Amino acid sequence: MPLDTNLGTSCRALAARMVSRRSVVQGLAAGAVVGCTDGGGLQGEALPGAADVVSQVDGLLTTDDSGGHIRSVDESHLHLLRRISFGPTPESLERLKAMGQTAYVEEQLTLRDHAVELDVQTRYPLTQSPSQTIYATTVIGGQPYWLHTRQYQNAMLYRAAHSRAQLFEVMVDLWNDHFNTYLYKNPVPLKLDFDRTVIRPNALGNYKDLLRATVFHGEMLHYLDNYLNRAEAINENYARELLELHSLGRDGGYGEADLKALARILSGWTYVRSPANVWRPTDALEYGQAIFDAAGHDAEPKTFLGEYFPAGGGAEELDRALSIILDHPGTAWHVARKLCRRLVADEPSEALVATVAQRYRDTDGDIPAMLRRVLRSDDFRSSAGQKLKRPIHALIGAVRAVGVDRLDHTLNYGLYGVAHNPGQLLQHLEQAGQAPFSWTPPDGFPDTRVYWANTNTLLYQQKLIVRLAASRSYSHLLSDPLAAREQGLTVADDVAYATTARQAVSYAIANLLLGPVPVDAVALAIDYMADGGDPDAPRSRNELTQRIQGLVLALLSSPWFLDK
Repeated sequence: MPLDTNLGTSCRALAARMVSRRSVVQGLAAGAVVGCTDGGGLQGEALPGAADVVSQVDGLLTTDDSGGHIRSVDESHLHLLRRISFGPTPESLERLKAMGQTAYVEEQLTLRDHAVELDVQTRYPLTQSPSQTIYATTVIGGQPYWLHTRQYQNAMLYRAAHSRAQLFEVMVDLWNDHFNTYLYKNPVPLKLDFDRTVIRPNALGNYKDLLRATVFHGEMLHYLDNYLNRAEAINENYARELLELHSLGRDGGYGEADLKALARILSGWTYVRSPANVWRPTDALEYGQAIFDAAGHDAEPKTFLGEYFPAGGGAEELDRALSIILDHPGTAWHVARKLCRRLVADEPSEALVATVAQRYRDTDGDIPAMLRRVLRSDDFRSSAGQKLKRPIHALIGAVRAVGVDRLDHTLNYGLYGVAHNPGQLLQHLEQAGQAPFSWTPPDGFPDTRVYWANTNTLLYQQKLIVRLAASRSYSHLLSDPLAAREQGLTVADDVAYATTARQAVSYAIANLLLGPVPVDAVALAIDYMADGGDPDAPRSRNELTQRIQGLVLALLSSPWFLDK
């Protein structure tokens, strides 16, 4: 049943004050969703404005200040996990503590979660389809396009939430942004094959191999219109983005003449897309394969980045041009900056970018080598709190924080969709502006605080957290099935399984944030949970349940969760 008026007001005040630590997130206080719970979630209602918030204090909660349940944790461990995963969990934190940071990173650089991949193949089988099968099932077989795209999006979210290979999934996400193609431009969803055969196999490999693989895939040739690029009608679209976004960067030292020359070098490169007898299934056997059409190639002489290409050249011109691009200092700098922006700060230092670029040159584009340099840098160690989680990171992090495991999502209310169902997580990401693979321009989803720190984005993030906190949790079935049967615990109840108001706050902070928060915020949370009573007095589950759900929402909407 809905929360009463006094409780709703108290919960709203708590959330408003807890998000006050940084001015860039004060807008959240004006539009946050907090209110009432009843299995189906909380009803929306605006919070007080930023004028009602309190300022940060320097003191941090110690082990004993909240009842003895805040984890003893190295803050640098939490910082590392927040950057190289979609959110720390107690399990990942314990493994990191046991192994040490160097060994843990090395494990993450090679780890692949085969159990989760098996789940993905079972739940989302269309994501395993090669281009030819996608063509045959959609164009020839008439299968709806969205069956493929929804499975692809849901599979991404499932992997990010549950895979032990978190750094791998973070890098897959980064490169899908870097080599962005819009999921809905091609009426045949080749994006699935692009991710499966290009991005994922190379995400922690060599950047030079990765870029070359993107060039010779039908998805990229279609998205950036190179299949229209012919000698008699040069199309510069792909050449422009290949230089500006994928390699040298906007300030990479090339000019308009270089761009035009590269467009001519790319002319004639297309992909098998319209077989002569388009409706005959056997004609789809090569659909999506990159091919070179010599008749459409501009074979006149060219000069590209100072290198002369004599007349009469053909397909080999592109391979030569790619070698020039990939060995150019501008590419090393641009790729290094992209890694530093994602993992360190929105505006990383020039010194850090320079040292990572040097690793690119020294290792001939080895991605793990560059990542090691980033993660071992002083800039990285001192950058805690400088990044704001994007919606995907925030909401998947919330799923991981509250402990929704693979059993929970199987028995629960549809967090991850199936073929005909986008799932709650995907729907809320659509509303928050970051549904996977749905960014239309070629530059990929923005990776800066200034873009995402707005009330609309944060509002829709909170709406999912509301549903998540109020939904049923089943992960305790195996350990205590009788209690589960009798009490029907929610996810929030599991997070803060307590008998007093103070314990609830202590457990919730320990399990959701895994580390300390300022003492003034803890005091606010305890006041909210106690509701004017003794915070150490025993309380029934019924007394605590609704307020615990509000507490979980406030913590997952706070800077100590959203900042990373």
